[in-house]
Amino acid sequence: VWNAKTGECVSTLEGHSGDVNSVAFNHDGSRIVSGSDDSTLRVWDAQTGKCVSTLEGHMAPVNSVAFNHDGSRIVSGSIDSYLHVWDPRTGKCVSTLKGHLETVNSVAFNHNGSHIVSGSRDDTVRVWDPRAEKYLSTLERSYDFISCMAFNHDGSRVVSGAYGINDFTARVWNTRTGECMLTLEGHSLHVDSVTFNHDGS
Repeated sequence: VWNAKTGECVSTLEGHSGDVNSVAFNHDGSRIVSGSDDSTLRVWDAQTGKCVSTLEGHMAPVNSVAFNHDGSRIVSGSIDSYLHVWDPRTGKCVSTLKGHLETVNSVAFNHNGSHIVSGSRDDTVRVWDPRAEKYLSTLERSYDFISCMAFNHDGSRVVSGAYGINDFTARVWNTRTGECMLTLEGHSLHVDSVTFNHDGS
């Protein structure tokens, strides 16, 4: 953890036994979650650097983690093809989301936490209702692996990035209809990270 103003390393979070693939702060910056090749998530106190809980349930490396906006839930995606939703206060898995056929590479909550989006090596993006433990729509692709995606602020759009040999694009989707609204072309290699600005423009 670094001080963004001074460049000083404030603390080093140690405990995972495998590569760390993804980290995220909660909204107020008091907690950090990390996902690792050791198949676990760890929740850390951002001020002290101490691990406050270890979340176990995935059967393979964890590729992506995210907090919802109020910090009451964490979502994780794994090589085991599942998404797990966790209560960080208890360390318990509260729901398991099944539907992807391959590795889950990226996960995110929308702003109010009512929906989750995930991207997979099965070439699809899925939008989920975590409370009902089901996916609401599948944004079909026949191009290449989905490496990354993100919601806009109101949850009406998703942007996804591709990783593969045939597709170096980002695509913008309507989450209600599943329609691809826009294809962003110009990269000459894999798209590894995407995001919207705050107002979604």
